Amino acid sequence: MEEPISAEAAASQQWPSAPVYDLEQSPDSSISLDANEFEDEVKGNFWRSARWCMDGSATLSTTEDRTIRIHAVNDDSSFETRSFHQPDAIHSTLWYPSATLSTPETFCFIASIRDTPVRLIDGIDGRVRASYPIIDHRERFIAPHSLAFNHTGTKLYCGCENSIEVFDISSPGYDQGERLKLIYAKKEKGGQKGIISALSFCPDYSGTFAAGTYSSSSSVSLYSEDTGFTPLAHVEGLVGGGVTQIGWHPLNPTIMFISSRRSSSIQIYDTRDLSAPLSSFDRNNSTNQRIGFDVDPWGRWLSSGDETGTVRIWDISTMDTKAIFKEKLHQDTVGSVQFHPFQPLLLTCSGSRKHLQNEYEDDDDESSSSEFEGESEDESGSEDRATSGVKKGYPRPFDATLRMWSMKGQAGQDTTNNDSSIAPA
Repeated sequence: MEEPISAEAAASQQWPSAPVYDLEQSPDSSISLDANEFEDEVKGNFWRSARWCMDGSATLSTTEDRTIRIHAVNDDSSFETRSFHQPDAIHSTLWYPSATLSTPETFCFIASIRDTPVRLIDGIDGRVRASYPIIDHRERFIAPHSLAFNHTGTKLYCGCENSIEVFDISSPGYDQGERLKLIYAKKEKGGQKGIISALSFCPDYSGTFAAGTYSSSSSVSLYSEDTGFTPLAHVEGLVGGGVTQIGWHPLNPTIMFISSRRSSSIQIYDTRDLSAPLSSFDRNNSTNQRIGFDVDPWGRWLSSGDETGTVRIWDISTMDTKAIFKEKLHQDTVGSVQFHPFQPLLLTCSGSRKHLQNEYEDDDDESSSSEFEGESEDESGSEDRATSGVKKGYPRPFDATLRMWSMKGQAGQDTTNNDSSIAPA
């Protein structure tokens, strides 16, 4: 029989505390990984997303070459990379909630690949642990555009067109999902129409979750695990051409953050009054590309990149709309920014799809020549590039790197003290 822990021993135990960031100094790039190192068949490879697992021991990334990669962080500040090539385009990926390298049985992730079942994939060897097929009326596989686990980690929510498919994670296989149809019958008005492009659960463990659409008339509605497809409320005053991400304040579950493509702001809402946004955080974004933001799990910071390569950090404990950190960390679109859960580290990845006709090699010109797919071309500097550069045979991003930045601060710094306060209502 184990002896009980004494009061002195319990008091001496070191519990995790919020990391202290130095936001007044330029960060140091401790790890850098170029996506062009992995080029095989796809030219102009770049990073689309990168996310820490629960304890920050590894990173899950996706790239333009239809590959999912796991990057384990070594003691010598380097990445040990495992690559898992996919048969088609990657729609979405998601860590298993308790994934960590220290527990191999939990080290896995969900992947949504076009025209294939949703899969639970082992993060060590890439084998498929389980599959969750979603089939339409033509007996074709549907790949969801968004994924989310409920807070107990027992159910997987998959955002599809006009519906959400819900799976019990312990019951894979055919005909195991429950489909929540979000549009009503023809004679009834209302409902949420379009591809469900964003799903996010409220952190208060109430079972409330938000769903956003990619439709031209983008929408966000709140639902509950208890009520199913019946919406609790609808968000009004959205801007942009389709919702790309929904996030929550971890200490104040009434505060919700929403970003959209072709929108230059991250909108802030209070769920008690969704008639208009409370405020917004401004960033440069006029592209269709998903540009993700991240909320510090300790409830202090929100960070986002933009299409110019600039990274901003806002203080969400005060909700000051002026960024307290703003620096150009990349030479191309920053598609993803992630706070490490326990260390003052920032993970960023960059790159964007370029138009072939404007790609030239010119060491003296690092300006971007075009926007992401479907956007208008940036004419500034294109004439000089056409006359002085050598035309390449394929499009290539100007900066396609995955970087880990050290933002370590000194204990006691007033400007970066992470005394996480609940945001004012």
